[in-house]
Amino acid sequence: MVVAACAAVAAPLWWPFAPAATLAAGHQNGSPRLVAVIADLHMGLGRDEAGEWRVEEDFRWGDEFALFLEALDAEGGGAADLVLNGDTFELDRLAGERCAVDDPALGCTAPEALARLERVLAVHADTVDALAAFASSGANRLFLVPGEHDAALLFPAVARRVERALGAPGARTAVAANGSWRSDDGRIYAEHGHQIGWRVDRFEAWPAPFVERAGQRHLTRPVQAAAVDAFFDEHEARYPVVDNFADEGAGLTHGLSAAGIDDLGDAAPALLRYVLFRMPWQQFRLDLDAGDVRPPAWDLEAVRAQGPALLVDSLPNDHRFKPLAQRAQEAGLLTALANDLDDDELVALCDYRAASRRARRRFERVLTQFDPQGPPVRECPRLPDSRGGLFDYFWRTRDLVYGGRLEAAQDGAPAAAGPIAVFVHNHTHLIDWRQRVLELTRLGRTVIVDGFSPVRNALSPVVVNGGPWQRTITPVQFGRLQAEHGLSDAELLGALRPEHLAPCYGFVQIDPYDDTPALPAIRYWRLAESGDWEMAPRCGRQPALASAGAR
Repeated sequence: MVVAACAAVAAPLWWPFAPAATLAAGHQNGSPRLVAVIADLHMGLGRDEAGEWRVEEDFRWGDEFALFLEALDAEGGGAADLVLNGDTFELDRLAGERCAVDDPALGCTAPEALARLERVLAVHADTVDALAAFASSGANRLFLVPGEHDAALLFPAVARRVERALGAPGARTAVAANGSWRSDDGRIYAEHGHQIGWRVDRFEAWPAPFVERAGQRHLTRPVQAAAVDAFFDEHEARYPVVDNFADEGAGLTHGLSAAGIDDLGDAAPALLRYVLFRMPWQQFRLDLDAGDVRPPAWDLEAVRAQGPALLVDSLPNDHRFKPLAQRAQEAGLLTALANDLDDDELVALCDYRAASRRARRRFERVLTQFDPQGPPVRECPRLPDSRGGLFDYFWRTRDLVYGGRLEAAQDGAPAAAGPIAVFVHNHTHLIDWRQRVLELTRLGRTVIVDGFSPVRNALSPVVVNGGPWQRTITPVQFGRLQAEHGLSDAELLGALRPEHLAPCYGFVQIDPYDDTPALPAIRYWRLAESGDWEMAPRCGRQPALASAGAR
């Protein structure tokens, strides 16, 4: 539990940290290998009978993906490990259809999941062939990590079918049956990310999320996600990019605004919790938080006494969800949610509020989730002995959440595995913002510019999110398009298609190494202004309503 009077977050006792030069040696399958991690392809049912993309189909990029695989093969010299880090396939709500329609806690059986997988494999046969060709080239390997949308890969029969479809010599194609992936030396760890923190997509028994009903084995489903899933299922046909926002929580709030919904009724608590606990920490600048700055100690007694007002006041006045939260508060629907928050959750809300407030007060131009010039939220009340600039380290919750996840992953590692140096997660659809100020002011020092370390003032381990293999739009980019075209939320969301979004796909790359992984790098497979596809250190492109062509 987070303690209210917590002081500096230094290297925790659980972390086997040592300076980078002295970390235990490890090799990738006997020789250095390039590692690339991508995620969230969401391959679904493709086109309809008329040859048009189904509105719910997110993977429309098979041609550029095949080119990427060829480039990655060349970059790695035929010795690359490609990790598909979750949600490769859309098997849970395929075309909005669920397997167990009468029970929100039940998902598919293995035969039902296999039938869905066969449809997806047939529709995306060219992409499957491209992946198989990559895995068969040189000494390349291909690994699939299950996510919440393709958790059915944890059924052994479903995993075998995928491995057969992606067939490669030996064991060079594999589904991660334990729900995560590790490099051969244990130094690189990847999981999809839906099990991290307070996310509503968490499964209770991961990586064995199964239950027996009436003699059949079903996947379970995260019940807390039901209200969120219902919203996207209902509104995606009308607003095709509502689930292409980075972060996805922003898609929910923009979609509700576009739909003109002014009262959520009984769904309000679940949706508000979803919005509040997304917490996209990676949008903030981190260059002012070195040295001895400490986290504040929040007065949790005073915080808890605010009741539902704490939840509503955690949203700035220009947040699209705030009127809905206020309506729910007036109707008395938020009392149970406020009362059920534990101390860790209260500290998390207060930490994120403080980070958001500071970002707006110093007009951080790098923000992706809200306008830097908007009204700041108020801080939670502090205990008297933690006031002032010395207590402005607001990343405590982030460090503890990801540090705790690393601790669990390290505890589950084979005895011979070295300490995890790189932890890659995805799921949120929000890529880590490169810390360019740190990059420009490093003065010869090694600094983390892609991702962060949950260990204060350390270079290892590094936690990094490379975003989805999707075209996405941030709320700030959405606002710019609105201003440019003079459109309302409903008009712009109704007009946008995935093809209008920036032609960039993020991934995490760890270069070949002998002993210790170098710092991970976020790279992009992007369409250059010349019309050629290339690997690049930044996207450099923006969404544009006039950019969609026939595909």
